[in-house]
Order: sequence, then C-alpha cells, then structure tokens
Amino acid sequence: MYNNNKIVIFDWGGIVESHFSGESNCFVIRKQILSKINPVLETVNLDTICQKWYECRNDENGIDVSTQNNIKDVEKWFERLKLKFELNCSFEEFCNTYIEVSKGTTYYENVAEYARSLKERCKIGILSSLCKLDEPRIDMHYHLNKFDYVWLSFKLNCDKPEEKIYKIVEEECNIIPNNILFIDDRLENIEAAQKRGWNTFHTTGKDLNKIKAYVDNFLN
Repeated sequence: MYNNNKIVIFDWGGIVESHFSGESNCFVIRKQILSKINPVLETVNLDTICQKWYECRNDENGIDVSTQNNIKDVEKWFERLKLKFELNCSFEEFCNTYIEVSKGTTYYENVAEYARSLKERCKIGILSSLCKLDEPRIDMHYHLNKFDYVWLSFKLNCDKPEEKIYKIVEEECNIIPNNILFIDDRLENIEAAQKRGWNTFHTTGKDLNKIKAYVDNFLN
C-alpha cells in the first residue's frame, strides 16, 4: 500500500558510496585524482592527502565548497588545491580528471536499487553533502530522476548538520517531522534531524538488511 504522507530520505556517502577501507572509497579516489595530475603524490601517505584536501575546502570567507553552486567558486576551490598539491593543469583538465576517475568509486548498487524500489510504498528523497563536481556520480549511482525529492548541499547553499537544510526539506516535502525517516552514516547529521522530530536510522550501506527492517517498521 502506498503512503503519501510518509517519506524515506537517504544519504549518499557511506550509504550508497563507500567510505570503507579496503575498497575504492572516496578518500582513495581523491588521491588517485591528484596523482593522475601530479604523479609525485602517489608516494604520499593517504591520511596526509586527505588532511590537505580538507584544508582546501573552505574559501577565504569560511564557506565550504559543498555549499557553492557557482562554477567560479568551484574554480577557486581548484586554485586552492592546485597550490596545495602543485597541480600543473587547467581547471577544465582537473574537472575532467575528477569526474572520470571518480567513476571508479565503489558503491552499493543493491542499496540504490532498494531505495528506488520504495517509490511504490511512499515518497522517497535524497539529502546529501557534495560539491558540484560530484553530481554526475551521484546521478550514476542513484538515478536522481527516480526520486520524488533531491536535496543536494551545493544547490541549497547549506549543509548537514545545519538546521537550515532540515527546514528546507520539511517545507518542500510538506510532511510532518514524525513521518520523515532519514538514513545517514554520520551521527551529527542524525542528531540534528532528531532535534527536528524526524525518525532516523544511523547506519551504513553495509547493513542493507537492517535498513530494510527499519524501513518496514516505519512504514507499517
């Protein structure tokens, strides 16, 4: 039976795209992107790469690239990466490399298929933190046009766990908080949703059977 008054909302990273060691997770992929442009970086420790990458995320005003939809702002992010990692390439070359190499990220198609299948039972949505260059990849994983709602941080100019992004979700889907189920792998995002009165499930894409059981309980 279809329930028009309930919605299940999925995160992306950690739920469908891997954040796990031993797989081609997003952190390993970042190193591969940079190393393809600057081969010297192949010998640099992954943790060092990730820390320096993180240091480049915010602009001079402290605004994270994951909340910026203007391509000029994304280019400024690239300039910070270029300086930090000594990248000898154009912005266009970086974007092309980023998109192409990122296609090799491990993701869980069974979780994505399950998320899409719920459209027969209730409304479904995606609430994810990502930068503008990640959009082709999340679309490849999830097939965004299959969802009733897609809330991406760079398009909303705000990010989890900011209260603003949860308010936007509530206003746009027009569903009461108690009828929202949010599935995310980061505790701070879950706790922020709980403060709004949402149902939540803190888990990862490794636990699909637990996700199914939790969703069934929520919808029944």
